[in-house]
Amino acid sequence: MWNQEIKSISALLPKEYTFYDVVALLKKYYPHEWNSVQFKYEYYKKKDQYLKRRFGKARYNMKSAEVLLQSNPECRKIMSKKFMRNHSDKFNDLESQKAETALWAKREPKINRINSKIELAKSKTQQVTPEFIDKLIGLYSRKNTSQKDKVYIIYELKKYYNKKVINFFFKQNDTEINKQLRLIAFYHLQSFNYQPRLRRQKYMQIHKKNKKKKNYLKYEYANQQYTLLQNPQELEYRIENGPEQKIKEYDYFISHSSMDSSAVQQLIIYENSLGKYIFCDWINDADYLKRHLVCDATLKVIEMRLEKSKSLIFVKSENSMSSIWCKYELNYFNELGRPIYVINKDEIENANFSMKLMDKNLFLGPNFKALALFNSNKPCE
Repeated sequence: MWNQEIKSISALLPKEYTFYDVVALLKKYYPHEWNSVQFKYEYYKKKDQYLKRRFGKARYNMKSAEVLLQSNPECRKIMSKKFMRNHSDKFNDLESQKAETALWAKREPKINRINSKIELAKSKTQQVTPEFIDKLIGLYSRKNTSQKDKVYIIYELKKYYNKKVINFFFKQNDTEINKQLRLIAFYHLQSFNYQPRLRRQKYMQIHKKNKKKKNYLKYEYANQQYTLLQNPQELEYRIENGPEQKIKEYDYFISHSSMDSSAVQQLIIYENSLGKYIFCDWINDADYLKRHLVCDATLKVIEMRLEKSKSLIFVKSENSMSSIWCKYELNYFNELGRPIYVINKDEIENANFSMKLMDKNLFLGPNFKALALFNSNKPCE
């Protein structure tokens, strides 16, 4: 690796340069490729540390991006005394600037496209590590956890972006015997541009001495599949019965209009930066709470999510002030006797995230449940 990348930056090197100039140029013009190698190095380094503690011997021995680069033939070539001397003799500042402009014009759109891809993937997650993450991962790893429950758990873990979760997905991409689950992990890592490699089924190793157990894992478990039922009734059932749902709770439930989603996203990013975990329907329950599937179960799900929330934030705007669902959420949460905060949409857009306790006369009323039931009193499709 790195052959073509090094060739492309060789004309940009200063008259007198060192190995660290080569590294700096690669990081600038190929940042995602560099980060991908470095992340894998950190990941496999931790795995080797565990293996050495447990078995006394490392398995992967992956080298850092810098060390890999030093062993690259093209890198050794441009770091040779002969090449450096020729480069210095022929160096032309104007030609170097032209080469830099040309390469950036070629690389910038690709870098921006990948940045956009990563930001889109992040927008579907919360960049925080809730306390129950370890429990979720532990549930997945239990011997008696069915493949069906693993599907639900892995979809839950897709909703968070942090080191623990990314490491979990790398592990499943490397070791998960079940094809469906391994593919979910692979495509999830791809969405963040981690550039994983998908292992073929024939290369999956099963370390079991018991022949019956080994055959079960190889021929039955490996091919099991479960299709996630994406409707509010299924989510209602999972919240009441699914182990991955029972352990969850939220710092804030955000009551808002979907037409203010851009401002809500800014608020979530801010609260995540403070370590706060948020419930927002189009992030947390996007697989189930579809607009065209609103029904009685939708109302029940919202109530259960409110009950699992410590506080509520109302994003006030013209849109939310006319929303029957916001009215329902505020009134229901008020009956729970928990704090309700209000913040104006305009304040969020101006990067002012200060909240105030809501005046209960602002939005409360006696007919909130009847209005919500009128709008949801139909069977799920």
